[in-house]
Amino acid sequence: MSNRGNQGIPDSAPVILDRSHHSLSRRNIDPDALKVLYRLHHHGFIAYLVGGAVRDLLLKKTPQDFDVGTNARPRQIKKLFRNAYLIGRRFRLAQVRFQGGKVVEVATFRREPEPGEIEEAEDPQAGQGGEENWEGETAPAPDVEQPEPEGEAGPPAETGAGPEAEADHEESGEADEEPRAGRRAAPDQTFGSPRQDAFRRDITINALFYDIATFSVIDHVGGLEDLADRRIRVIGDPGKRYTEDPVRMWRVLRHAARLGFTLEERTEQDIAGHRHLLATCSGSRLYEELNKDLKSGAAEPFFRLARQQDLIVPVLGRIGEYTQFNPEAFDRQASHLAILDRVLSAGTPLSPAEIYGLLFWAWAANQMEEARGDRAKHLHDAFAASGTKVTLPRALVANVVQALIIAAKMMWALDSGQMRWSLRRRAHYPAASRLCGLLVRGEWVEDKDPFELLFRQRYGGRPIMERPKRGRRRRRKKSSSETPPPQKPAE
Repeated sequence: MSNRGNQGIPDSAPVILDRSHHSLSRRNIDPDALKVLYRLHHHGFIAYLVGGAVRDLLLKKTPQDFDVGTNARPRQIKKLFRNAYLIGRRFRLAQVRFQGGKVVEVATFRREPEPGEIEEAEDPQAGQGGEENWEGETAPAPDVEQPEPEGEAGPPAETGAGPEAEADHEESGEADEEPRAGRRAAPDQTFGSPRQDAFRRDITINALFYDIATFSVIDHVGGLEDLADRRIRVIGDPGKRYTEDPVRMWRVLRHAARLGFTLEERTEQDIAGHRHLLATCSGSRLYEELNKDLKSGAAEPFFRLARQQDLIVPVLGRIGEYTQFNPEAFDRQASHLAILDRVLSAGTPLSPAEIYGLLFWAWAANQMEEARGDRAKHLHDAFAASGTKVTLPRALVANVVQALIIAAKMMWALDSGQMRWSLRRRAHYPAASRLCGLLVRGEWVEDKDPFELLFRQRYGGRPIMERPKRGRRRRRKKSSSETPPPQKPAE
């Protein structure tokens, strides 16, 4: 095998577990993912279930996504599946779409490019902004090539799409998928072997393969051992990998929090010298990463780990400083995030204003206590001056601010028994009412208006929400003594 793009990859043989030595069963693989695997295999291609799906199945968990790795090129994949869409600019991959919105991503095996092959991207964060797959790698922003309309995976096109058809493909006039000699490749456009693909992934437990041809589990990077020891370990030199992509530090903590695993020693130690690099990442990318953790059902353990590793301040600025250096404030925030995890894990959807309201409540309540005059303006200004590296959409900040202000007034009303009549007419009243219910009860309150329910239970009646009607003034009849004398008509 060629050593091209193989720097830093040891020559040791992979660990291969045959069917009798592992617990992964095809019965637990999504049927549509199996269709994709079998079609690739029957046409002469390597077809592996890859990444987080293999990890979760070995842990007896239900994967969220089923991704496939193959040596078939993107256009060959498209020829096999009429319902395949090619997406991505820096790296073309196929999305095989099925009825009900299900998507199976199929990616050609990649390798790390040679230094001379790397073409400098215009944007250092190029390729970000797409959706993250289950392995924790960010796919490029979609550049969708439309296929023929088809609802199900149709029969394979009779194009000779197997490896033997590569010469026909090259003569067909289609665009090359591997850079020609003398041309530099974009970093992600270098195809490689399964072993090279395994070593370019982030952490060992996400680099396991399941081979549909032999029903065996293949491990090139020591992921099986780390899975058995419940350990998160970066593939390769952690410091170098963090420098290449600082978001890897965030993902390392994410997987540790979700799985309850510990961090391997070097993986943890090298975070200290590289955490400042997180502040150089794209704000929109950090927003996407933060969203994933808030909605994961493991936000509370994630933020505990992030605080231990001092990763909150580089991302959330002064908002992060308030909880990083104030143990009582962090305990309040952690309790609110635990509420968030319980509600989302129970399948109850929450709006972004409610999710971020729980995240920011401890900090925002302190800001509102210090505010003089217009609380909304004060809170908006505090967000703007916080130095937060996450790019929060303006509409989200506006919604969160209004929900927090109304929820604060509701909390005061529950203590005082008084409530302003006009709040119920505000557009953000429903979100604030649900947020108030979560903060007070610590759980989802099954009611159209949780705040009113809580107020009734506490005071035996509903709060005054309407403007009091003003009585009509009666016109006072003027006495005869007050009647002015008639005026003399002009002559």
